[in-house]
Amino acid sequence: MNYPVFIFHELVLRFSDINRGIGKYISSTIENGECLINTTTGHIKVALTMLEKQYNNPRSISKEELQQLATGFEIG
Repeated sequence: MNYPVFIFHELVLRFSDINRGIGKYISSTIENGECLINTTTGHIKVALTMLEKQYNNPRSISKEELQQLATGFEIG
């Protein structure tokens, strides 16, 4: 599926609420069932199921899920 770019922006904004160091969305690539979102300060890996949730029903993503993913953010 081709995901609209706003999904990535929204996820980065949501992650930024948890970790201010995440920066702003730059680009993303999808490979092997996983999405790599690049930001101005690093990158974060997100499962395609998370993209689907953000697209179809963002409220279904719990604060805990967002926190867990935000801690996986890698600088650089």
